[in-house]
Amino acid sequence: MLRLLVLSLLLLSSLVSAKTLPATQFKSTQNFINKMVKEHNFNQDELLLIFSTIKLTVADKSKKKTTKTTKPRKKTMSWDKYKGLFLTQSRIQNGVDFWHDNLATLKRAEVTYNVPIEIIVAILGIETSYGHKKGTHPTLETLTKRAFGNYRRRNFYKKELESFLLMSRENAIPPLSVKGSYAGAMGYPQFISSSYRHYAVDFNQDGKIDLFSDPIDAIGSIANYFDKHHWHDFGEIARPIALSDTHLKYAKRSTNKPKKNAEYWRNKGLDIDTDIPNKTKLAFIRLPQQKIDETWLTFWNFYILTRYNHDNRYAMAAYQLSKKIKQQFNQNNQ
Repeated sequence: MLRLLVLSLLLLSSLVSAKTLPATQFKSTQNFINKMVKEHNFNQDELLLIFSTIKLTVADKSKKKTTKTTKPRKKTMSWDKYKGLFLTQSRIQNGVDFWHDNLATLKRAEVTYNVPIEIIVAILGIETSYGHKKGTHPTLETLTKRAFGNYRRRNFYKKELESFLLMSRENAIPPLSVKGSYAGAMGYPQFISSSYRHYAVDFNQDGKIDLFSDPIDAIGSIANYFDKHHWHDFGEIARPIALSDTHLKYAKRSTNKPKKNAEYWRNKGLDIDTDIPNKTKLAFIRLPQQKIDETWLTFWNFYILTRYNHDNRYAMAAYQLSKKIKQQFNQNNQ
């Protein structure tokens, strides 16, 4: 009984040692609002009103610090499990349907930006299941909590919060109406705020940019994103390659930018396919699996796919999904 009483008191103490307050009562939020007023001419009263609707939790300063414990490192999902989430028959078929439904727009995006249709469709399939799962988290609240709460990368999220308010004003979007992912990504393509401002385009030419309900703007914006990141027009993306134990060290699990050309790697003893010109820059990655890692030779465009999401598994899933969607689309139209 005594032990239960002590545990109950400890639980009660932890509950009352933290309190929830409107974000406007925090000095960090006040400073941010003042900055937006001074640097971007926002209305202070309006910002105070919208930020007052968001509640932040602050730990009681009188609470004693506890000994830090090291959290166990999260295990990376193996590639074979990861790809199983995205390379599904339903996602492939829905991609084919999306391609049919938006054929003219996709062709125009491909011609305008020289980014293959299947890549654009695959990105939309992975990000939001072609617009069906855009996220349910209020974006202003998400960014505010990450910018001023106890989160990593607070400076990054402060900049994204600034971009979000500018984006909302530029596109006449009420900030409190926007919902997205748990990390603040939005719309069909799940752009973060800064990407929305820099890469989103009015592809249907109706005088406004809408990535939340307009697939036409979303298609053009994804193509523009890759174009602005220097996508090589219709260039190759990746090929599987077998690496010896000696050469396995060249394949990275992290993103790997092609820096050395095929001639360099041939001189290192790697068996590079003869159809690849000597001057073509290459990199090598390994995808972690439950048994034996997959190894791939990757070209510049694979690296550009990792600019959308800095994870080799993501880029490879997008690439392989794009191939399957294109294959199914072509079969249906024979």
